[in-house]
Amino acid sequence: MKHTLTRHPLIPLLSFCVWSSAMAISAHAETQLSATPPTVQTSQGAVSGKLINRVRAYLGIPYAAAPVGELRWQAPQPAAAWRGTRDGTAFGERCAQPASFLSPESVNEDCLFLNVHVPNDVGHGKLPVMVWFHGGAFLSGSAADYDMTNLAQKANAVIVSINYRVGAFGFIRQPELVAQNTSSNLGLQDQQAALRWVRAQIGRFGGDASRVTLFGQSAGGASVCLHMVSPQSKGLFHRAILQSGACNLLTTTPAATMQAQSEVLGVKLGCEKGPGQLACMRQKSADEVMRTSVPNGNEINGVDIRWTPVQDGISLIGDPASQVRKGQFHRVPTIVGSTRDEGRLFVATEYHQALLAPVNQSQVDEYIHRIAAHDSVLAGRLRDTYTAQTYGTLDLALSALLTDYYFACDAMHDAVAFSRYVPTYNYEFTEANAPLPQDPLMPLGALHGAELIFLFQSNSLVPGPLGLTASQQKLSDQMIRYWGRFAATGNPNSFLPPYWPRFDPNRPSSLNFNSSGQSVFAQEAFRQAHQCALIDPL
Repeated sequence: MKHTLTRHPLIPLLSFCVWSSAMAISAHAETQLSATPPTVQTSQGAVSGKLINRVRAYLGIPYAAAPVGELRWQAPQPAAAWRGTRDGTAFGERCAQPASFLSPESVNEDCLFLNVHVPNDVGHGKLPVMVWFHGGAFLSGSAADYDMTNLAQKANAVIVSINYRVGAFGFIRQPELVAQNTSSNLGLQDQQAALRWVRAQIGRFGGDASRVTLFGQSAGGASVCLHMVSPQSKGLFHRAILQSGACNLLTTTPAATMQAQSEVLGVKLGCEKGPGQLACMRQKSADEVMRTSVPNGNEINGVDIRWTPVQDGISLIGDPASQVRKGQFHRVPTIVGSTRDEGRLFVATEYHQALLAPVNQSQVDEYIHRIAAHDSVLAGRLRDTYTAQTYGTLDLALSALLTDYYFACDAMHDAVAFSRYVPTYNYEFTEANAPLPQDPLMPLGALHGAELIFLFQSNSLVPGPLGLTASQQKLSDQMIRYWGRFAATGNPNSFLPPYWPRFDPNRPSSLNFNSSGQSVFAQEAFRQAHQCALIDPL
């Protein structure tokens, strides 16, 4: 689905997959700390770590210099070497970002750190490597929000998680920078710098630099797609997993809009347009920049203000989804999928939690108008389709619209496009009974981010044990096995059933993840369930 304008501000206000933070496990919850793992000697210096549940964790390793002072809004620079042994037992600070309902505020710019989790019994062979990009609408999030210990141990892989610049710090397009022929997508460049670090250093930790899998969820999943089409990412990875983050998600803001938005930010900071604005903006504190740049629902040139990647002609040279359709991407095996009820997260938080009331018809109509204002006939069809009569309540109807419009149909389009060129595996996560706090106004179902509980086997929203049933634990272990085998071989299947067929648009080949039993379904059944024939023209 091609979008000429960036979509509705509902999701960035919520911070998209700040839900991903809910999958985190805090440092206080780390258990079974025991003997210190071996110190690793990198080209920067030695780094120590700690042992957590049979996994060696090396945390807070700088992969680039702190982007402060004159390095603010510059491409990531090499990290300095250090003497002695660096303490790798604590996560680095999260990048500057506003507070959200699950993510704390930060005004820290010294944040370009990564973390390496290695199974303790790594042996003498090299393990596949999986690099995680967190979600958060390109506005928030942190590597520290995710517990990688169970995934590393059970997938038998080296897991790397990274911080990258977000918001105005990561995606500004200030005219003076444009004149210098500088890429606008600094957050994407940070990710690329981390991947170059992985290529150079991961062998010292027992990882195989020739088997690197990128995986991410929400904005992190969209990031994976950006690397698949970015010229600067060529050769830095060998497999790709897009979880609830289609190639169109937050990647269609016009470059001119981002440039105008960046100039407006400068003016709001007290820096006049024209030569010298950039130097003036660099003199402002991180706190000033962060608070002044928070999206507020305003528009520039009719486009909702936000901070996202743009086609800058350097790191991104075209529309990502269109490039994939044309086969203009790095040809690597790919997994792409979504959850059945993505949109319920946003209705639960943006409407129920924020307004303490169920959705009403005027709110649904307002949303429909925003996404179909150019076509009154199509808007009428949306209004006739997403009704309380069809879905049970208006809350569920709006949730379905958000699911279909932002996630489901685009994910299927991506699967079809990838499958024309590379081995592709498609899934839908439909498990509706994850151990989560409940919304009194509607069931949460398989909402945005629900699969992360199963993939990481951690859940900080519910204290105590993970709380999976026996069948859910089996599903969780199966998902980890799929992800691990895919990282190792490019094919998620092992000798253990159920078999996950390679995606073929012409036959049932997508896998349904559900604890009651995994089954294969056809593309057309998915399209009908998610109203894709109606959504496609949007």
